[in-house]
Amino acid sequence: MNENIKIFLIGFMGSGKTAYGKPLAELLNIAFFDLDEYIEKKYNCPIMKIFIEEGEKKFREYEQNALYEITACSRSFVLATGGGTPCHYNNIAYMNMQGISIYLKCTVDELYENILLSDPERPLLQGKRGNELHRHVKQLLSIREPVYEQAKIILTGESHNPQKIFEIITSAVQSDILSSV
Repeated sequence: MNENIKIFLIGFMGSGKTAYGKPLAELLNIAFFDLDEYIEKKYNCPIMKIFIEEGEKKFREYEQNALYEITACSRSFVLATGGGTPCHYNNIAYMNMQGISIYLKCTVDELYENILLSDPERPLLQGKRGNELHRHVKQLLSIREPVYEQAKIILTGESHNPQKIFEIITSAVQSDILSSV
């Protein structure tokens, strides 16, 4: 595998970026980063607290700084971005210039179910339950999806597993699709 491969997993919250990213990094034998975890460690503060005390704008600045730090300091990695990361400060263009972005695309219903099964304390979902949560996911996804679809690779449902992603990346590298990366 390429000695210098930077993979950015993007997609809505609950799309599986961290769940698929960790085993993908293991398969590729490269580092794995979760952008939210990186921010929490760097600022010694939970994401929710940053949102509450400093606001979303400040969080997005921290997020971009963390994205740039990881990219500059690591030769090869898989990075699970936050759901909004590509949608602010033209981060999607930056990720596409620095490496390969992979959009883990899910339906609204899949995302809704995954969110219900995961951490309900997500800053942008505070206080939303049931139909209100479903409507909010649908609305936010419709805003973000045009950005997500700028990813170099878009994977839907059945492609969401580390081995399949590994095969797609390996095939892309072998066919020189990523030679400019």
